[in-house]
Amino acid sequence: MPCYTAWNANLSPGTPEYVRAEAEVKEKLQSIKHIVDYYYRANSFDMPNLPEGVAIDAFRQPRSAKESAIREAICHHFACDAVDVSSLYDACSLLDERRAEERSYLAVILPSATLIRQNPEKFKGSYN
Repeated sequence: MPCYTAWNANLSPGTPEYVRAEAEVKEKLQSIKHIVDYYYRANSFDMPNLPEGVAIDAFRQPRSAKESAIREAICHHFACDAVDVSSLYDACSLLDERRAEERSYLAVILPSATLIRQNPEKFKGSYN
């Protein structure tokens, strides 16, 4: 698996290339959030609510079997939509862990990326 390179690693803020790349990542983030919201809402399950100051753990274990099933469904949806691990990491780079709602997304998206990365045959994810 190739190493991850952040979307903005070789871009200078304020340049047209940076603005274009940032807009693309923001669009991906909205799609990713929509998928996460859909599965949590469809299963009548609350998003993780981590207190401020709690570190976001990319290896966070689901709190229940239901949450585990939701996370797997999310990962299958990501794979179906060709949302790769790098795209998930890029999207997370725009989230602020100091904001409660964004911490909730980080607590789902980062462990989902780990799950996909650890089980590529199960989710048939792309890592480019």
